[in-house]
Amino acid sequence: MSDARPVAQWLLIPVGQQAGGAWVDDTVAARIAESEARDCLLARSPRVGQFPRQRVEVITAAHPAAQINELYGERGWTDGLPIVAPEVGAVKRMLLGSSRSASTVLGELEPLKGEATLEKIAANAVMAGCRPEHFPVVVAAVEALLDPAFNLRGVQTTDENVAPLLVVSGPIVKRLGINCGFGLLGPGWRANASIGRTIRLVMQNIGGGWPGAVSYAGLGQAARYSLCIAEDESASPWPSLHSDLGLAPDVSAVTLLRAETVINVTGGLEEIASAMASASSAFSMRWNGISTVIMAPVVARMLSDQGLDKAAVRQLLHDRGRWTTAQWRSSWLYRTVGDETRWPQWVQDAASRGAIPVTASPDDLTLVVAGGDVPVPQHAWCPAWGYPACRITRIIEENG
Repeated sequence: MSDARPVAQWLLIPVGQQAGGAWVDDTVAARIAESEARDCLLARSPRVGQFPRQRVEVITAAHPAAQINELYGERGWTDGLPIVAPEVGAVKRMLLGSSRSASTVLGELEPLKGEATLEKIAANAVMAGCRPEHFPVVVAAVEALLDPAFNLRGVQTTDENVAPLLVVSGPIVKRLGINCGFGLLGPGWRANASIGRTIRLVMQNIGGGWPGAVSYAGLGQAARYSLCIAEDESASPWPSLHSDLGLAPDVSAVTLLRAETVINVTGGLEEIASAMASASSAFSMRWNGISTVIMAPVVARMLSDQGLDKAAVRQLLHDRGRWTTAQWRSSWLYRTVGDETRWPQWVQDAASRGAIPVTASPDDLTLVVAGGDVPVPQHAWCPAWGYPACRITRIIEENG
């Protein structure tokens, strides 16, 4: 029998409140009570909505870490993995990563409109395992989430499997050790994993995007745990992503996109184009999405040696990564939409010529050089989802 003495932990409640004071989890609990999947959802989170309506909660236990993890899991405040307790002191240390006050409200997170205060964001960052030096990246990413162009309500409630894709670029990548090379998509790098995980917990706990109750993604995807990468500027023969988007080369930035999925591609430009010209791109075509190609450094250098810049590579992918009109018309989404005129005009026009690109313009392809620098090149195709088309970049404002 353990003789450990009880320890008191003072914890910041990580759940969002609406501007009028209502708690997001009360709405979630009401939706679960009305859901046909009620029994399943309550088996996962039997204590949904059961927490003190206050800023700080005190938990006293001989083994508080284990009890807090069990309790937070039953309340539905985790992503299914263990969390770090959002102890008041830890949250204060996290907030040192920002020059703004804890009560600063960045905006209301859809769909349940929880206020994204810096303190609530910091509590979720602690839970995800972030360090204070990671917090400026988190804040910039949340600011991007709040941009109406991201359509967070759609991302949170759709039955598709879309996940936020964060691309960090600039000097901060090396300072924080954000992985841009081998094992780029994980696992193994704390900065990537914890920054991306924070965004998921913020979306769930402050925005209310509970799986099965508010979020109806049919399958979900592993990227919904965390999808945060960095651009490898030292290995790229081309200007950085944030330079492409109009920012000074010496600043650091986060670019936020939507990824319907992440598809591995081995080979060169033709193989990437082949992956693009598949059913994975259907929703991107339907909604004018801005999609992402993560390109291996060895192929980027090879193309650069041939005299191709980013614009030329995007043009080639746009030209070669196409569905035939027959493939499009035989697809499930085409048959489901029914009326061909409900597709974008550029899709209809291209269909009349026999082949359809997966984006309206070559500029709607986001090209990021990253990953292991190996002779057998590994790329990823991340088709977009949803509307409006978005590629949102925010400067990372470091404190000091």
